[in-house]
Amino acid sequence: MSEESYRYSGFAATTYSRRNRNVKKTVRNKNTYAKNTMLVLEFCVNLARCMVVCGANLERVELAMALICGAYDMTDVSIFLLSSHISLSAKDADGRYISRQVTIPPAAIHLERLKRVNRLSYTVVREKPEPAVLQQMLDEAWDARDYPDWALAAGQTCAIICLSLIFGGGPAEIIIAGLLTLALRFVSRLMGRADMNRLVTSALTMSLATFVIMLLTAFHITVKPAVLIITISMIYLPGIPLVNAVRNLICDHEMNGVLQLMKVIIETAALAAGIYAAVFVFRGDAGLADKVITPLSDPVLLVILSFFASAGFGMVFEIPPHDLWRAGIGGVLTRLVLIFLPGYVSYRLIYTGAAALTAALYAEYLASKRKDPSTYFVYPAIIPLIPGDMFFHAILGSIYGNWDMAASNGSGCVIALLGMSIGFVLSSSAAHYMRKFRNSIHINRIHISGKKLGVNIREIKPFNRSAEK
Repeated sequence: MSEESYRYSGFAATTYSRRNRNVKKTVRNKNTYAKNTMLVLEFCVNLARCMVVCGANLERVELAMALICGAYDMTDVSIFLLSSHISLSAKDADGRYISRQVTIPPAAIHLERLKRVNRLSYTVVREKPEPAVLQQMLDEAWDARDYPDWALAAGQTCAIICLSLIFGGGPAEIIIAGLLTLALRFVSRLMGRADMNRLVTSALTMSLATFVIMLLTAFHITVKPAVLIITISMIYLPGIPLVNAVRNLICDHEMNGVLQLMKVIIETAALAAGIYAAVFVFRGDAGLADKVITPLSDPVLLVILSFFASAGFGMVFEIPPHDLWRAGIGGVLTRLVLIFLPGYVSYRLIYTGAAALTAALYAEYLASKRKDPSTYFVYPAIIPLIPGDMFFHAILGSIYGNWDMAASNGSGCVIALLGMSIGFVLSSSAAHYMRKFRNSIHINRIHISGKKLGVNIREIKPFNRSAEK
């Protein structure tokens, strides 16, 4: 071999070796991009599942996923979110599409976990940690401290006792309501271990409670069975799912809102069927039909009891002790509107809507100040707004054939729920568009093609700084 041929073959071999190393390096980079994208998407769907299970509204969940994907320079982000399923896909830096799906178990409201997971989403967007540690961070956020079972039982019992006093109960009703709450809690846990359907569980426990109350009335142990039935029904009435349904309807999640609203109606019908079945057995007894409910009228006591009722349900929702007073203040503000505004406005729709608006604005203010989800404060604040008394009297009128009572209380219940919806619509709409405007400023490094950043995000592209210069 000539010297020139030897040099050429050596040069070719060196060039081929360099190209081979570059190809391997490119393959490794592509694999790294794909792996990081998969880790981020896996974290996003797991984060979203945790938030939905803990009680977050879908608007906040979808926004969190979109912001995290944008922070990691993903494009063509597509989010499909239902209350039972999450699907997320995005394009990585190498142009490959990767998707992840996950199913969502039934909700178990835990507001402390929701607060920790929500703050984690802000931290991830701000600091962009390595994708390999994201799941560990989520596990640490999920590991929130729970109340012991005796504390949860004590909080729920305290709330129910306060509600029985608000509805006009006496010493006997206080004792019976407290004991029934503890007993029903035990029965519900047994049914939960048997993996019974939630609708069946609610209907059976409500029917059992009503039957026991009617039996105690027959033995003259209590003379206010209506107060007890109304109070116990407050445990099972789906007030919080109603709030989420309304929020989803107004925040571009119409499908979820309609599905949740239908579920609320079905759950309410199941409770009504449980009460109807138990009362029908004692249909000949006039002790329930002829008693007039006289709610508590002292405004000072109403405010104090509303504070402890909201704080007690705050414990049930796993709000930590240092925030229980904020939960109680939300109930106090709602009660103050319900005390004073009806003296000036006789329309239930207006003063109920104003009370709901007050509760929602209070929650939105604290959420904005503390970087917490608004549901963390709005859930306990709406306790005074749940129309348990009208719900019961509507059922009672239908049982005893008093259709005027059924119609007036049924329409009043619908008007109260409509007023709540209007109040939450006004507050949520204002907060939604303010948050939308604030996020469009906060993520100015992200260019949105198509629609601006909102709840229906279809494409997210990194901002091109060279084009700006």
